Amino acid sequence: MEHKRFYITGTRRGLGKALVEKYGTVDKLQDCDIFINCKHDGFEQVNLLYQAADLKKKIINIGSLASDYTYLYRYGVEKKALREANHQLFNDGIDTTIINFGYIDTERVQDKDVPKMSVEYCCGIIHWVLQQPNRIKEITVCPPEKKIKSNFGPDDDKIKGVAHAKFE
Repeated sequence: MEHKRFYITGTRRGLGKALVEKYGTVDKLQDCDIFINCKHDGFEQVNLLYQAADLKKKIINIGSLASDYTYLYRYGVEKKALREANHQLFNDGIDTTIINFGYIDTERVQDKDVPKMSVEYCCGIIHWVLQQPNRIKEITVCPPEKKIKSNFGPDDDKIKGVAHAKFE
Protein backbone atom coordinates (compact mmCIF):
# COMPACT_ATOMS: atom_id res chain seq x y z
CA MET A 1 0.00 0.00 0.00
CA GLU A 2 2.69 2.34 -1.10
CA HIS A 3 2.00 6.07 -0.57
CA LYS A 4 -1.44 5.47 0.97
CA ARG A 5 -2.33 7.12 4.25
CA PHE A 6 -4.44 5.18 6.73
CA TYR A 7 -6.76 6.28 9.50
CA ILE A 8 -7.35 3.36 11.85
CA THR A 9 -9.60 3.27 14.91
CA GLY A 10 -9.28 0.93 17.88
CA THR A 11 -5.49 1.09 17.96
CA ARG A 12 -4.77 0.42 21.66
CA ARG A 13 -4.77 -3.37 21.39
CA GLY A 14 -5.54 -6.40 19.27
CA LEU A 15 -6.24 -6.09 15.57
CA GLY A 16 -6.19 -2.28 15.50
CA LYS A 17 -2.79 -2.14 17.15
CA ALA A 18 -1.40 -4.69 14.68
CA LEU A 19 -2.80 -2.71 11.74
CA VAL A 20 -1.11 0.48 12.96
CA GLU A 21 2.18 -1.41 13.22
CA LYS A 22 1.71 -2.57 9.61
CA TYR A 23 0.37 0.62 7.97
CA GLY A 24 0.74 3.53 10.38
CA THR A 25 -2.12 5.94 10.97
CA VAL A 26 -2.80 9.64 10.51
CA ASP A 27 -4.49 11.70 13.22
CA LYS A 28 -7.68 12.66 11.38
CA LEU A 29 -10.14 10.91 9.09
CA GLN A 30 -9.94 13.81 6.67
CA ASP A 31 -6.22 13.19 6.10
CA CYS A 32 -6.40 9.54 5.02
CA ASP A 33 -6.83 7.67 1.77
CA ILE A 34 -8.02 4.47 3.48
CA PHE A 35 -10.13 4.25 6.62
CA ILE A 36 -10.06 1.04 8.66
CA ASN A 37 -13.07 1.16 10.97
CA CYS A 38 -11.84 -1.21 13.67
CA LYS A 39 -12.98 0.09 17.06
CA HIS A 40 -16.24 -1.27 18.42
CA ASP A 41 -17.90 1.50 20.41
CA GLY A 42 -21.64 0.94 20.30
CA PHE A 43 -23.06 2.47 17.15
CA GLU A 44 -20.11 4.86 16.69
CA GLN A 45 -18.68 2.59 13.97
CA VAL A 46 -21.80 3.33 11.91
CA ASN A 47 -21.42 7.08 12.41
CA LEU A 48 -17.75 6.94 11.36
CA LEU A 49 -18.64 4.86 8.30
CA TYR A 50 -21.04 7.55 7.09
CA GLN A 51 -18.47 10.30 7.76
CA ALA A 52 -15.84 8.43 5.74
CA ALA A 53 -18.34 7.81 2.94
CA ASP A 54 -19.15 11.53 2.79
CA LEU A 55 -15.41 12.17 2.38
CA LYS A 56 -15.18 9.54 -0.42
CA LYS A 57 -12.62 7.41 1.43
CA LYS A 58 -11.87 3.76 0.72
CA ILE A 59 -13.33 1.98 3.76
CA ILE A 60 -12.68 -1.33 5.48
CA ASN A 61 -15.17 -2.05 8.27
CA ILE A 62 -14.32 -4.68 10.84
CA GLY A 63 -17.60 -6.43 11.43
CA SER A 64 -18.36 -9.67 13.20
CA LEU A 65 -19.93 -13.03 12.61
CA ALA A 66 -22.06 -12.03 15.62
CA SER A 67 -24.07 -9.81 13.25
CA ASP A 68 -25.82 -13.01 12.13
CA TYR A 69 -27.08 -13.57 15.68
CA THR A 70 -28.73 -10.35 16.78
CA TYR A 71 -31.14 -12.15 19.09
CA LEU A 72 -28.29 -13.06 21.44
CA TYR A 73 -26.90 -9.74 22.56
CA ARG A 74 -26.49 -6.04 21.87
CA TYR A 75 -23.03 -6.45 20.31
CA GLY A 76 -24.58 -8.45 17.47
CA VAL A 77 -27.18 -5.72 16.88
CA GLU A 78 -24.48 -3.04 16.75
CA LYS A 79 -22.40 -5.06 14.28
CA LYS A 80 -25.56 -5.79 12.22
CA ALA A 81 -26.18 -2.04 11.98
CA LEU A 82 -22.63 -1.59 10.67
CA ARG A 83 -23.17 -4.39 8.17
CA GLU A 84 -26.44 -2.92 6.90
CA ALA A 85 -24.95 0.56 6.59
CA ASN A 86 -22.04 -0.93 4.64
CA HIS A 87 -24.48 -2.66 2.26
CA GLN A 88 -26.46 0.54 1.73
CA LEU A 89 -23.36 2.63 0.98
CA PHE A 90 -21.79 -0.06 -1.23
CA ASN A 91 -24.97 -0.14 -3.30
CA ASP A 92 -24.72 3.66 -3.58
CA GLY A 93 -21.26 3.29 -5.17
CA ILE A 94 -19.04 3.86 -2.12
CA ASP A 95 -15.84 1.77 -1.98
CA THR A 96 -16.65 0.09 1.31
CA THR A 97 -16.09 -3.46 2.49
CA ILE A 98 -17.14 -5.19 5.68
CA ILE A 99 -15.10 -8.12 6.93
CA ASN A 100 -17.06 -10.23 9.40
CA PHE A 101 -14.50 -12.08 11.46
CA GLY A 102 -15.19 -14.93 13.84
CA TYR A 103 -13.18 -14.98 17.05
CA ILE A 104 -9.73 -13.37 16.81
CA ASP A 105 -7.10 -14.42 19.34
CA THR A 106 -6.86 -11.19 21.35
CA GLU A 107 -6.84 -10.37 25.04
CA ARG A 108 -10.53 -9.47 24.81
CA VAL A 109 -11.50 -13.12 24.25
CA GLN A 110 -8.54 -14.90 25.84
CA ASP A 111 -10.83 -16.69 28.33
CA LYS A 112 -13.20 -18.09 25.68
CA ASP A 113 -12.64 -21.73 24.82
CA VAL A 114 -13.47 -21.47 21.11
CA PRO A 115 -11.46 -21.75 17.90
CA LYS A 116 -9.72 -18.44 17.14
CA MET A 117 -7.79 -16.89 14.28
CA SER A 118 -4.47 -15.13 14.80
CA VAL A 119 -4.27 -11.37 14.57
CA GLU A 120 -1.60 -11.77 11.88
CA TYR A 121 -3.91 -13.92 9.77
CA CYS A 122 -6.69 -11.30 10.03
CA CYS A 123 -4.24 -8.55 9.03
CA GLY A 124 -3.41 -10.67 5.99
CA ILE A 125 -7.10 -10.89 5.03
CA ILE A 126 -7.42 -7.10 5.27
CA HIS A 127 -4.27 -6.66 3.19
CA TRP A 128 -5.65 -9.03 0.56
CA VAL A 129 -8.91 -7.04 0.36
CA LEU A 130 -6.96 -3.79 -0.04
CA GLN A 131 -5.01 -5.22 -2.99
CA GLN A 132 -8.05 -6.24 -5.02
CA PRO A 133 -8.73 -4.20 -8.17
CA ASN A 134 -12.51 -4.49 -7.75
CA ARG A 135 -14.80 -3.46 -4.94
CA ILE A 136 -15.68 -6.15 -2.41
CA LYS A 137 -18.93 -5.69 -0.51
CA GLU A 138 -18.55 -8.28 2.24
CA ILE A 139 -16.66 -11.35 3.34
CA THR A 140 -16.95 -13.56 6.40
CA VAL A 141 -13.87 -15.31 7.75
CA CYS A 142 -14.00 -17.84 10.59
CA PRO A 143 -11.60 -20.36 12.07
CA PRO A 144 -12.12 -23.99 11.20
CA GLU A 145 -14.85 -25.16 13.50
CA LYS A 146 -16.31 -28.35 14.68
CA LYS A 147 -20.04 -28.85 14.55
CA ILE A 148 -21.56 -26.32 16.89
CA LYS A 149 -24.57 -27.05 19.01
CA SER A 150 -26.07 -24.05 20.76
CA ASN A 151 -27.60 -24.21 24.19
CA PHE A 152 -30.89 -22.54 23.22
CA GLY A 153 -33.08 -25.45 22.20
CA PRO A 154 -33.38 -28.71 20.28
CA ASP A 155 -33.73 -27.13 16.83
CA ASP A 156 -30.84 -24.71 17.22
CA ASP A 157 -28.14 -27.24 16.29
CA LYS A 158 -28.29 -25.90 12.73
CA ILE A 159 -26.94 -22.53 13.85
CA LYS A 160 -23.23 -21.99 13.14
CA GLY A 161 -20.92 -19.66 15.03
CA VAL A 162 -23.28 -18.81 17.89
CA ALA A 163 -21.72 -17.17 20.91
CA HIS A 164 -22.06 -19.24 24.06
CA ALA A 165 -22.13 -22.40 21.95
CA LYS A 166 -20.93 -25.81 23.02
CA PHE A 167 -18.38 -27.55 20.83
CA GLU A 168 -18.75 -31.31 20.46
